[in-house]
Amino acid sequence: MRTVEQSGKPAQALEITAALAGRRFGLCGFDAGEAQRISRVLGGASSLALLFDERLLGESARVCDALLIKLAGISPEGLRAAAASPAPILVAGPSEAILEGAGAAYSWPRDFMGEPWPDAELLVRLFRLLPFPGGSRAAVRESRVEPLVLLADDDPELVALVAATLRNDGIACRTADNGLAALRLARELAPDLLVLDVKMPGMDGFEVLETVRRDPGLQMLPVILLTGCDDSSDVLRGSELDADEYLGKPVSPTLLLNRVRRRLSTGARNPRRWARSLSESAASGGRLAKRWMLNGSSQPGAGEQP
Repeated sequence: MRTVEQSGKPAQALEITAALAGRRFGLCGFDAGEAQRISRVLGGASSLALLFDERLLGESARVCDALLIKLAGISPEGLRAAAASPAPILVAGPSEAILEGAGAAYSWPRDFMGEPWPDAELLVRLFRLLPFPGGSRAAVRESRVEPLVLLADDDPELVALVAATLRNDGIACRTADNGLAALRLARELAPDLLVLDVKMPGMDGFEVLETVRRDPGLQMLPVILLTGCDDSSDVLRGSELDADEYLGKPVSPTLLLNRVRRRLSTGARNPRRWARSLSESAASGGRLAKRWMLNGSSQPGAGEQP
C-alpha cells in the first residue's frame, strides 16, 4: 500500500477505512462499556457493530462480514459455536490465555488481538479479516450475461420508474435506499455501473463515491451522480471525486437510459464494455431482437450495433 499523505491522513489509513465503510461486524462476549467503545471506533470508520448473544453466533454469519469475540466472555458452548461459524473471526483476550490454549483459540480464529488494545489496532485487525478484492468479485461479474446497474436513491417513485426503464432495455437493476446499503451491494454484486443519488440517509452520495474511489476493489466502477442540487459547489465536488457523469433532478428516464447505455459501452474506467446487438430470441418466435452482449462475444449477432 502507498504511504503518501492525502487530506492529512496516510493513504494506508484511507485504504483501511474505505474497506471497512459499510461493513457489519458482530460482537460477542464484551461488556456494555467495551461494546460501546468498539461501536464508537467502528462508527468512525462508517462501520456498524451488532451485538450477538452466544446462542445466536451460528446465525450471525448471515448478516455480518466478520465476528469479534472476547475469549473470556463466552462459555465453552459459545466457543464451539464460534469455531463452527463460517464467518472470519477475530478473538480478543490476554496473550497469555491464548498461548495457554484457552478455548483452543490457537486453532480456529482468523486472527488474535491481545488485551489491552488501541483503537487503531482494532481497525487494522478487522481490515485484515476481510477478503482481498479480485478473484471472487471478478467471478461474479464474469458470470453475468447482461449488464447490471446498481441504483441508489431514497425516492421510491424515482427508483421504481428508473428500474423499470432499465429492465425494459434488457439491463439488470438492483436498488438501495441508503448509502451504506449501496456500498455493501457494490461489494457483493460487482455491478457494471453505479447510479448514485447525492442526498441519502446514513451515508450521502459523495461519501459513497469517495469510499468507492479509495477501495481497491471498487475504484474502477463507473459512477453517475444523480441529484436535485443545482449548487455549482456540488458539481465541483463530484468532479473532484472523479464521478463519470453528473445529472440534475428531475431527470428524464430516457435521458438517464441514454447516459447508462453510453457508460456501459464506452469509457476508459469500464472493465467490461457492452453493446446492443441483434440476435434471435426464443421469446419472440426466433425473430431478431435487441439484446446486450459483451464486446468480443462470439454469440450470434455480436457486434451489430442498432
